[in-house]
Amino acid sequence: MSPLVETLLLLLPGCLVLACVLRARRRHRRHLARMAERERAALILQDTLLQNLQGLILRFQGVSHRLPPDSAERATIEAILDQADEVLAEARERMLTLRDGATDDGRRP
Repeated sequence: MSPLVETLLLLLPGCLVLACVLRARRRHRRHLARMAERERAALILQDTLLQNLQGLILRFQGVSHRLPPDSAERATIEAILDQADEVLAEARERMLTLRDGATDDGRRP
């Protein structure tokens, strides 16, 4: 066998390994890009949800203020609004926790 063929046969396994490593890196970069896009979409969805919930709360507050102060309907709406404020605050807190990358008990993953 010629020295050139022997050299090529010696280099072939290394080339195959390099090709596999490069392919794995390319797959990993695509995976990271997909994950970043999903995270971006989730953040937009979270922001939209919180803003829409806040908008609903404000609309109900407007309705509540048009009712007589001593009416049962106003008292019911005010109780619902108090609960909605708590839900909104809890949602914001959880979303901030997720954005910071901490787990529910405050530990980093």
